Amino acid sequence: QLHELADYAREISLDVLVEVHNHAELELALELETDLLGVNNRDLHSFTTSLDTTLDLSKHIPAGKLIITESGIHEKADVELMHANNIYGFLVGESFMRAPQPGEKLQELFST
Repeated sequence: QLHELADYAREISLDVLVEVHNHAELELALELETDLLGVNNRDLHSFTTSLDTTLDLSKHIPAGKLIITESGIHEKADVELMHANNIYGFLVGESFMRAPQPGEKLQELFST
């Protein structure tokens, strides 16, 4: 069914972002031949986050795919670590929600 949904999304000119958290999910996602892969750093069983999830799985993602690291981005060093590993897409939520001034947090994380 995932193939059907991905095909339909492309038919109606939508980009498909497939989220993975482990190697088994990554293998399935790569079969879909999408250009966008989200790597969820949050273990949905324990709710812990580890940027190592993105760093590990990214080694198995073919060149040309846009990797979006999801969850666990809390400080500029996290962004710099991802950039050092050729990862330039981010989904940040919790850090902004907990920040008293989300705009300032955005600037803190991504200013050059």
